[in-house]
Amino acid sequence: MQPLYDHYLQFIRSSLKNDTSFSGAIPEEEQASLAALAEEHRTVPFVLPGFRNTSFYPAMLQKTKNMMQNYYQIDAFTRHTVSLLEENGIPCILLKGISLAACYPVPEYRKLGDLDLYINEPKALEKAQVLLEAQGYKEEKELSDHHVTYRYTFPKTGRSFLLELHYRVVGMYQYEPANQTVDEVYSPLRLKPIRQTINGFTYSVLPPTEYVFYMIHHMLKHYLYSGFGIRLLCDFVLYLKRYEKEIDFSRIHQWCKASRISHLYEIILKTCRLYLDLPASIDPAINASPETSEAFLIRILEDGDMGTDVSQALVGSGSYRKINLLTYFREGHVQMKVRFPKAGHCPLLWPALWPATFFCFLKNTYTLRNTTLRQTLKDFRKSNQKTTLVRIFENSDS
Repeated sequence: MQPLYDHYLQFIRSSLKNDTSFSGAIPEEEQASLAALAEEHRTVPFVLPGFRNTSFYPAMLQKTKNMMQNYYQIDAFTRHTVSLLEENGIPCILLKGISLAACYPVPEYRKLGDLDLYINEPKALEKAQVLLEAQGYKEEKELSDHHVTYRYTFPKTGRSFLLELHYRVVGMYQYEPANQTVDEVYSPLRLKPIRQTINGFTYSVLPPTEYVFYMIHHMLKHYLYSGFGIRLLCDFVLYLKRYEKEIDFSRIHQWCKASRISHLYEIILKTCRLYLDLPASIDPAINASPETSEAFLIRILEDGDMGTDVSQALVGSGSYRKINLLTYFREGHVQMKVRFPKAGHCPLLWPALWPATFFCFLKNTYTLRNTTLRQTLKDFRKSNQKTTLVRIFENSDS
Protein backbone atom coordinates (compact mmCIF):
# COMPACT_ATOMS: atom_id res chain seq x y z
CA MET A 1 0.00 0.00 0.00
CA GLN A 2 1.38 3.40 -0.95
CA PRO A 3 2.61 5.75 1.84
CA LEU A 4 -0.20 8.24 1.16
CA TYR A 5 -2.81 5.66 2.12
CA ASP A 6 -0.81 4.59 5.18
CA HIS A 7 -0.64 8.17 6.46
CA TYR A 8 -4.31 8.76 5.74
CA LEU A 9 -5.32 5.63 7.66
CA GLN A 10 -3.24 6.75 10.64
CA PHE A 11 -5.39 9.87 10.87
CA ILE A 12 -8.58 7.84 10.51
CA ARG A 13 -7.58 5.43 13.29
CA SER A 14 -6.62 8.21 15.68
CA SER A 15 -9.90 10.01 15.03
CA LEU A 16 -11.98 6.89 15.63
CA LYS A 17 -10.18 6.46 18.97
CA ASN A 18 -10.48 10.19 19.73
CA ASP A 19 -6.71 10.31 20.18
CA THR A 20 -6.15 14.06 20.51
CA SER A 21 -2.42 13.56 21.09
CA PHE A 22 -1.87 12.44 17.49
CA SER A 23 -0.89 15.33 15.23
CA GLY A 24 0.66 13.41 12.36
CA ALA A 25 3.25 15.52 10.59
CA ILE A 26 2.54 15.41 6.86
CA PRO A 27 5.42 15.66 4.37
CA GLU A 28 5.05 18.81 2.30
CA GLU A 29 5.05 16.89 -0.97
CA GLU A 30 2.13 14.80 0.30
CA GLN A 31 -0.10 17.55 1.66
CA ALA A 32 -2.06 18.29 -1.50
CA SER A 33 -2.74 14.61 -2.20
CA LEU A 34 -3.77 13.87 1.37
CA ALA A 35 -6.08 16.89 1.49
CA ALA A 36 -7.69 15.78 -1.78
CA LEU A 37 -8.10 12.21 -0.50
CA ALA A 38 -9.77 13.40 2.69
CA GLU A 39 -12.08 15.64 0.70
CA GLU A 40 -12.95 12.81 -1.66
CA HIS A 41 -13.87 10.55 1.26
CA ARG A 42 -15.69 13.28 3.21
CA THR A 43 -13.30 12.91 6.15
CA VAL A 44 -11.69 16.35 6.29
CA PRO A 45 -12.28 16.76 10.07
CA PHE A 46 -10.32 13.56 10.71
CA VAL A 47 -7.13 14.86 9.11
CA LEU A 48 -7.52 18.53 10.04
CA PRO A 49 -5.00 18.49 12.95
CA GLY A 50 -2.21 17.48 10.59
CA PHE A 51 -2.75 20.56 8.43
CA ARG A 52 -2.74 23.14 11.21
CA ASN A 53 0.39 24.98 10.07
CA THR A 54 -0.13 24.62 6.34
CA SER A 55 -1.77 26.72 3.64
CA PHE A 56 -4.54 24.12 3.37
CA TYR A 57 -5.75 24.68 6.92
CA PRO A 58 -8.16 27.65 6.50
CA ALA A 59 -10.15 26.01 3.71
CA MET A 60 -10.24 22.66 5.50
CA LEU A 61 -11.30 24.30 8.75
CA GLN A 62 -14.19 25.96 6.93
CA LYS A 63 -15.23 22.63 5.41
CA THR A 64 -15.21 21.12 8.89
CA LYS A 65 -17.42 23.92 10.19
CA ASN A 66 -19.78 23.42 7.25
CA MET A 67 -19.96 19.70 7.98
CA MET A 68 -20.78 20.35 11.62
CA GLN A 69 -23.47 22.85 10.64
CA ASN A 70 -24.91 20.32 8.19
CA TYR A 71 -25.11 17.75 11.00
CA TYR A 72 -27.42 19.97 13.04
CA GLN A 73 -29.50 20.83 9.98
CA ILE A 74 -30.01 17.14 9.18
CA ASP A 75 -30.75 16.52 12.86
CA ALA A 76 -33.50 19.16 12.74
CA PHE A 77 -34.88 17.78 9.46
CA THR A 78 -34.88 14.25 10.90
CA ARG A 79 -36.73 15.36 14.01
CA HIS A 80 -39.22 17.38 11.95
CA THR A 81 -40.03 14.51 9.58
CA VAL A 82 -40.19 11.71 12.14
CA SER A 83 -42.35 13.85 14.45
CA LEU A 84 -44.75 14.52 11.58
CA LEU A 85 -45.10 10.82 10.81
CA GLU A 86 -45.37 9.59 14.39
CA GLU A 87 -47.88 12.28 15.37
CA ASN A 88 -50.09 10.91 12.60
CA GLY A 89 -49.74 7.32 13.75
CA ILE A 90 -47.20 6.24 11.14
CA PRO A 91 -44.29 4.26 12.60
CA CYS A 92 -40.95 4.56 10.84
CA ILE A 93 -37.41 3.33 11.39
CA LEU A 94 -34.42 5.64 11.14
CA LEU A 95 -31.61 4.23 9.00
CA LYS A 96 -27.99 5.45 9.18
CA GLY A 97 -27.60 9.22 9.46
CA ILE A 98 -27.58 10.63 12.96
CA SER A 99 -28.20 7.12 14.31
CA LEU A 100 -24.73 6.00 13.22
CA ALA A 101 -23.17 9.40 13.87
CA ALA A 102 -24.03 8.87 17.54
CA CYS A 103 -21.36 6.13 17.64
CA TYR A 104 -18.58 8.60 16.75
CA PRO A 105 -16.43 10.37 19.37
CA VAL A 106 -17.53 13.60 17.67
CA PRO A 107 -20.91 12.92 15.99
CA GLU A 108 -20.71 16.12 13.95
CA TYR A 109 -17.65 14.78 12.12
CA ARG A 110 -19.68 12.04 10.45
CA LYS A 111 -20.70 13.36 7.02
CA LEU A 112 -24.47 13.30 6.56
CA GLY A 113 -26.30 13.44 3.26
CA ASP A 114 -30.01 12.80 3.14
CA LEU A 115 -32.52 11.31 5.58
CA ASP A 116 -33.36 7.61 5.27
CA LEU A 117 -36.53 6.24 6.86
CA TYR A 118 -37.85 2.70 6.55
CA ILE A 119 -41.56 1.84 6.54
CA ASN A 120 -42.18 -1.86 5.95
CA GLU A 121 -45.99 -1.82 6.16
CA PRO A 122 -47.52 -1.13 2.70
CA LYS A 123 -50.58 0.65 4.10
CA ALA A 124 -48.44 2.78 6.41
CA LEU A 125 -46.22 3.65 3.44
CA GLU A 126 -49.21 4.82 1.40
CA LYS A 127 -50.48 6.87 4.32
CA ALA A 128 -47.02 8.41 4.79
CA GLN A 129 -46.80 9.42 1.13
CA VAL A 130 -50.18 11.14 1.22
CA LEU A 131 -49.26 12.95 4.44
CA LEU A 132 -45.82 14.06 3.26
CA GLU A 133 -47.10 15.39 -0.04
CA ALA A 134 -49.84 17.30 1.78
CA GLN A 135 -47.16 18.85 4.00
CA GLY A 136 -45.03 20.15 1.14
CA TYR A 137 -42.68 17.24 0.50
CA LYS A 138 -42.14 17.08 -3.27
CA GLU A 139 -41.53 13.69 -4.86
CA GLU A 140 -38.45 13.50 -7.08
CA LYS A 141 -38.63 10.94 -9.84
CA GLU A 142 -35.73 8.53 -10.00
CA LEU A 143 -34.96 4.94 -10.89
CA SER A 144 -35.20 3.04 -7.61
CA ASP A 145 -36.56 -0.33 -6.57
CA HIS A 146 -36.48 0.25 -2.83
CA HIS A 147 -37.33 3.85 -1.94
CA VAL A 148 -39.28 6.96 -2.90
CA THR A 149 -37.39 10.26 -2.78
CA TYR A 150 -38.86 13.53 -1.52
CA ARG A 151 -37.43 17.02 -1.29
CA TYR A 152 -38.55 19.30 1.50
CA THR A 153 -37.79 23.02 1.74
CA PHE A 154 -38.13 24.78 5.07
CA PRO A 155 -40.28 27.89 4.43
CA LYS A 156 -38.36 30.22 6.74
CA THR A 157 -34.81 29.37 5.71
CA GLY A 158 -35.32 28.12 2.16
CA ARG A 159 -32.98 25.20 2.85
CA SER A 160 -33.84 21.96 1.05
CA PHE A 161 -33.25 18.41 2.21
CA LEU A 162 -33.82 15.00 0.69
CA LEU A 163 -35.82 12.21 2.28
CA GLU A 164 -35.50 8.65 1.04
CA LEU A 165 -38.59 6.78 2.17
CA HIS A 166 -37.64 3.10 2.02
CA TYR A 167 -40.05 0.26 1.48
CA ARG A 168 -37.07 -2.13 1.30
CA VAL A 169 -33.88 -1.57 3.26
CA VAL A 170 -31.74 -2.17 0.16
CA GLY A 171 -32.42 -2.52 -3.55
CA MET A 172 -33.19 -5.77 -5.33
CA TYR A 173 -30.45 -8.18 -6.37
CA GLN A 174 -30.42 -10.33 -9.45
CA TYR A 175 -29.77 -13.21 -7.06
CA GLU A 176 -33.25 -14.04 -5.73
CA PRO A 177 -32.24 -15.97 -2.55
CA ALA A 178 -30.51 -12.80 -1.31
CA ASN A 179 -33.73 -10.84 -1.85
CA GLN A 180 -35.71 -13.47 0.02
CA THR A 181 -33.34 -13.39 2.99
CA VAL A 182 -33.46 -9.59 3.21
CA ASP A 183 -37.25 -9.59 2.94
CA GLU A 184 -37.57 -12.17 5.71
CA VAL A 185 -35.19 -10.43 8.11
CA TYR A 186 -36.85 -7.02 7.73
CA SER A 187 -40.46 -8.14 7.35
CA PRO A 188 -43.13 -6.48 9.53
CA LEU A 189 -43.79 -9.73 11.39
CA ARG A 190 -40.16 -10.45 12.20
CA LEU A 191 -38.53 -7.06 12.71
CA LYS A 192 -38.82 -5.57 16.20
CA PRO A 193 -37.32 -2.05 16.28
CA ILE A 194 -35.63 -0.66 19.36
CA ARG A 195 -35.52 2.95 20.56
CA GLN A 196 -32.48 5.21 20.41
CA THR A 197 -32.31 8.68 21.94
CA ILE A 198 -30.25 11.20 19.97
CA ASN A 199 -29.89 14.82 21.05
CA GLY A 200 -32.89 14.53 23.34
CA PHE A 201 -35.25 12.96 20.77
CA THR A 202 -36.11 9.25 20.64
CA TYR A 203 -36.29 7.32 17.37
CA SER A 204 -37.09 3.77 16.32
CA VAL A 205 -34.01 2.07 14.85
CA LEU A 206 -32.99 -1.40 13.76
CA PRO A 207 -31.94 -3.85 16.50
CA PRO A 208 -28.14 -4.36 16.62
CA THR A 209 -28.05 -7.72 14.81
CA GLU A 210 -30.34 -6.52 12.03
CA TYR A 211 -28.44 -3.22 11.88
CA VAL A 212 -25.13 -5.00 11.23
CA PHE A 213 -26.67 -7.16 8.52
CA TYR A 214 -28.18 -4.05 6.94
CA MET A 215 -24.80 -2.29 6.94
CA ILE A 216 -23.19 -5.26 5.18
CA HIS A 217 -25.80 -5.19 2.42
CA HIS A 218 -25.63 -1.41 2.22
CA MET A 219 -21.88 -1.60 1.70
CA LEU A 220 -22.33 -4.33 -0.90
CA LYS A 221 -24.79 -2.26 -2.92
CA HIS A 222 -22.53 0.78 -2.99
CA TYR A 223 -19.43 -1.32 -3.63
CA LEU A 224 -21.05 -2.86 -6.69
CA TYR A 225 -22.65 0.21 -8.17
CA SER A 226 -20.85 3.39 -7.21
CA GLY A 227 -18.13 2.54 -4.73
CA PHE A 228 -18.17 3.43 -1.06
CA GLY A 229 -15.70 5.44 0.92
CA ILE A 230 -13.85 4.71 4.11
CA ARG A 231 -16.82 6.26 5.93
CA LEU A 232 -18.91 3.08 5.81
CA LEU A 233 -16.06 1.05 7.27
CA CYS A 234 -15.73 3.62 10.05
CA ASP A 235 -19.46 3.26 10.73
CA PHE A 236 -19.06 -0.50 10.88
CA VAL A 237 -16.12 -0.43 13.29
CA LEU A 238 -17.66 2.04 15.71
CA TYR A 239 -21.05 0.32 15.68
CA LEU A 240 -19.53 -3.11 16.36
CA LYS A 241 -17.46 -1.71 19.21
CA ARG A 242 -20.47 -0.09 20.85
CA TYR A 243 -23.00 -2.91 20.41
CA GLU A 244 -20.76 -5.98 20.39
CA LYS A 245 -22.49 -7.63 23.35
CA GLU A 246 -25.95 -7.10 21.84
CA ILE A 247 -25.16 -8.58 18.42
CA ASP A 248 -25.99 -12.21 17.69
CA PHE A 249 -23.10 -13.05 15.38
CA SER A 250 -24.37 -16.57 14.76
CA ARG A 251 -27.43 -15.06 13.09
CA ILE A 252 -25.19 -12.76 11.05
CA HIS A 253 -23.34 -15.85 9.83
CA GLN A 254 -26.62 -17.60 9.04
CA TRP A 255 -28.05 -14.67 7.10
CA CYS A 256 -24.81 -14.02 5.20
CA LYS A 257 -24.65 -17.68 4.24
CA ALA A 258 -28.27 -17.61 3.06
CA SER A 259 -27.52 -14.46 1.04
CA ARG A 260 -24.24 -15.95 -0.15
CA ILE A 261 -22.25 -12.91 0.90
CA SER A 262 -20.20 -14.59 3.63
CA HIS A 263 -16.91 -13.90 1.86
CA LEU A 264 -17.72 -10.19 1.72
CA TYR A 265 -18.39 -10.17 5.47
CA GLU A 266 -15.10 -11.95 6.09
CA ILE A 267 -13.19 -9.40 4.01
CA ILE A 268 -14.88 -6.42 5.66
CA LEU A 269 -14.17 -7.75 9.14
CA LYS A 270 -10.54 -8.56 8.36
CA THR A 271 -10.01 -5.18 6.69
CA CYS A 272 -11.38 -3.38 9.73
CA ARG A 273 -9.10 -5.38 12.02
CA LEU A 274 -5.98 -4.74 9.98
CA TYR A 275 -6.46 -1.07 9.18
CA LEU A 276 -9.06 0.44 11.54
CA ASP A 277 -8.18 -1.25 14.85
CA LEU A 278 -11.31 -3.37 15.16
CA PRO A 279 -10.58 -5.71 18.10
CA ALA A 280 -9.83 -9.28 17.04
CA SER A 281 -12.14 -10.43 19.85
CA ILE A 282 -15.19 -9.30 17.86
CA ASP A 283 -16.49 -12.35 15.97
CA PRO A 284 -13.06 -14.03 16.15
CA ALA A 285 -14.11 -17.10 14.14
CA ILE A 286 -14.33 -15.01 10.97
CA ASN A 287 -11.17 -14.42 8.96
CA ALA A 288 -9.87 -13.58 5.49
CA SER A 289 -6.50 -13.27 3.82
CA PRO A 290 -4.51 -10.06 4.41
CA GLU A 291 -3.79 -9.83 0.67
CA THR A 292 -7.48 -9.83 -0.24
CA SER A 293 -8.24 -7.30 2.48
CA GLU A 294 -5.51 -4.98 1.25
CA ALA A 295 -6.79 -5.20 -2.33
CA PHE A 296 -10.32 -4.53 -1.08
CA LEU A 297 -9.28 -1.45 0.89
CA ILE A 298 -7.18 -0.05 -1.96
CA ARG A 299 -10.19 -0.33 -4.26
CA ILE A 300 -12.31 1.52 -1.69
CA LEU A 301 -9.76 4.30 -1.34
CA GLU A 302 -9.41 4.60 -5.10
CA ASP A 303 -13.16 4.69 -5.71
CA GLY A 304 -13.76 7.60 -3.35
CA ASP A 305 -16.86 8.27 -1.30
CA MET A 306 -20.06 6.60 -2.39
CA GLY A 307 -22.28 8.14 -5.02
CA THR A 308 -25.85 9.10 -4.35
CA ASP A 309 -27.33 6.95 -7.10
CA VAL A 310 -26.69 3.23 -6.99
CA SER A 311 -29.24 2.19 -9.58
CA GLN A 312 -27.69 3.29 -12.86
CA ALA A 313 -25.31 0.41 -13.46
CA LEU A 314 -26.01 -3.17 -14.42
CA VAL A 315 -24.60 -5.65 -11.92
CA GLY A 316 -24.73 -9.37 -12.42
CA SER A 317 -26.25 -12.07 -10.27
CA GLY A 318 -22.78 -13.21 -9.26
CA SER A 319 -19.14 -13.22 -10.29
CA TYR A 320 -17.75 -14.81 -13.45
CA ARG A 321 -14.22 -15.86 -14.32
CA LYS A 322 -14.83 -14.83 -17.92
CA ILE A 323 -17.44 -12.79 -19.76
CA ASN A 324 -18.87 -14.04 -23.04
CA LEU A 325 -22.19 -14.24 -24.90
CA LEU A 326 -23.33 -17.10 -22.69
CA THR A 327 -22.73 -14.89 -19.66
CA TYR A 328 -24.98 -12.17 -21.05
CA PHE A 329 -27.66 -14.74 -21.87
CA ARG A 330 -27.52 -16.12 -18.33
CA GLU A 331 -27.88 -12.66 -16.85
CA GLY A 332 -30.71 -11.85 -19.24
CA HIS A 333 -32.48 -15.03 -18.16
CA VAL A 334 -32.10 -14.02 -14.51
CA GLN A 335 -33.46 -10.56 -15.30
CA MET A 336 -36.41 -12.17 -17.05
CA LYS A 337 -37.26 -14.14 -13.91
CA VAL A 338 -36.93 -11.03 -11.75
CA ARG A 339 -39.09 -8.92 -14.07
CA PHE A 340 -41.72 -11.63 -14.59
CA PRO A 341 -41.66 -13.60 -11.30
CA LYS A 342 -44.87 -15.55 -11.97
CA ALA A 343 -44.70 -16.07 -15.73
CA GLY A 344 -40.99 -16.85 -15.43
CA HIS A 345 -41.82 -20.13 -13.73
CA CYS A 346 -43.39 -21.42 -16.95
CA PRO A 347 -40.72 -22.57 -19.48
CA LEU A 348 -43.28 -22.48 -22.30
CA LEU A 349 -43.46 -18.69 -21.93
CA TRP A 350 -39.71 -18.10 -21.97
CA PRO A 351 -39.41 -17.56 -25.76
CA ALA A 352 -41.88 -14.67 -25.43
CA LEU A 353 -40.45 -13.31 -22.18
CA TRP A 354 -36.83 -13.16 -23.39
CA PRO A 355 -37.43 -10.50 -26.10
CA ALA A 356 -39.77 -8.61 -23.76
CA THR A 357 -37.03 -8.52 -21.14
CA PHE A 358 -34.46 -7.38 -23.69
CA PHE A 359 -36.77 -4.61 -24.88
CA CYS A 360 -37.25 -3.37 -21.30
CA PHE A 361 -33.50 -3.55 -20.75
CA LEU A 362 -32.81 -1.42 -23.84
CA LYS A 363 -35.49 1.08 -22.88
CA ASN A 364 -34.09 1.47 -19.36
CA THR A 365 -30.55 1.72 -20.70
CA TYR A 366 -31.28 4.69 -22.93
CA THR A 367 -34.11 6.45 -21.06
CA LEU A 368 -33.45 5.80 -17.37
CA ARG A 369 -29.74 5.04 -17.17
CA ASN A 370 -29.05 7.65 -19.86
CA THR A 371 -26.27 5.59 -21.38
CA THR A 372 -25.66 3.22 -24.29
CA LEU A 373 -25.72 -0.54 -24.68
CA ARG A 374 -21.98 -0.59 -25.37
CA GLN A 375 -21.20 1.41 -22.22
CA THR A 376 -23.55 -0.71 -20.10
CA LEU A 377 -21.83 -3.93 -21.18
CA LYS A 378 -18.42 -2.33 -20.59
CA ASP A 379 -19.49 -1.31 -17.09
CA PHE A 380 -20.79 -4.84 -16.51
CA ARG A 381 -17.33 -6.23 -17.20
CA LYS A 382 -15.84 -3.70 -14.79
CA SER A 383 -18.35 -4.54 -12.06
CA ASN A 384 -17.57 -8.23 -12.52
CA GLN A 385 -14.00 -7.50 -11.43
CA LYS A 386 -15.41 -6.18 -8.16
CA THR A 387 -17.71 -9.15 -7.63
CA THR A 388 -14.84 -11.54 -8.37
CA LEU A 389 -12.80 -10.02 -5.54
CA VAL A 390 -15.53 -10.45 -2.92
CA ARG A 391 -17.10 -13.55 -4.53
CA ILE A 392 -20.67 -12.43 -3.88
CA PHE A 393 -23.42 -14.98 -4.36
CA GLU A 394 -20.67 -17.56 -4.99
CA ASN A 395 -21.64 -17.89 -8.64
CA SER A 396 -19.30 -19.93 -10.79
CA ASP A 397 -19.15 -20.73 -14.45
CA SER A 398 -16.03 -22.84 -14.21
